[in-house]
Amino acid sequence: MRSKSPEKMQNIIKFVDGFFEKNLRSPSLREIESETKIPRATAQRYLVEMNKQGMLEYIGENIITPFIKNSAKKVSSRLPLVGKIPCGLPQSMEQWKGEFIDFPASLLSGGEYFVLIADGDSMTDLGIDDGDYVVVKRSSDAEYGKVVVALDDFGRNTLKTLLYDKRKRRPFLHPENGKYSDIYPDELSIQGVAQKVIKNL
Repeated sequence: MRSKSPEKMQNIIKFVDGFFEKNLRSPSLREIESETKIPRATAQRYLVEMNKQGMLEYIGENIITPFIKNSAKKVSSRLPLVGKIPCGLPQSMEQWKGEFIDFPASLLSGGEYFVLIADGDSMTDLGIDDGDYVVVKRSSDAEYGKVVVALDDFGRNTLKTLLYDKRKRRPFLHPENGKYSDIYPDELSIQGVAQKVIKNL
């Protein structure tokens, strides 16, 4: 049997750790192939061998590296699940009380956080899909280019990218889907800035 490349093994571990830190899940073989250019069949053989050597745990489709295992052991923060946030036309936010989500504290900086469920498809070009959990840091202001939770003129919530229109000299909310129009509220009220997205497969 041809020996496995130590460099390729380290590349796989590095990618898996980075992917987990960003997405809070281990990548699929397709995602490993896409980013590392290692063919799926080869990546699977490497994962099986790395599991045998104790470099990581590979059970079914789940990959657990030492970094992922340590992250799971760290203290979690209980973030309130507030409700749904429209990724489409703004709507009144549905308040869900008494529900929480445990989230690794190591992935959060200082501040107050809450979790919203994305509802709609206006942010799909940015990778935020219907049903995704969005971790939001509570804030009344944000830099242009950030994804924010904001209120429109009618007090309705929406999740959009905050941009500035130089011609009109005013900020606006931009959907990341071409079938939706930009929103120009007369009074922009920001409630928080999106930090992380937790996706279901």
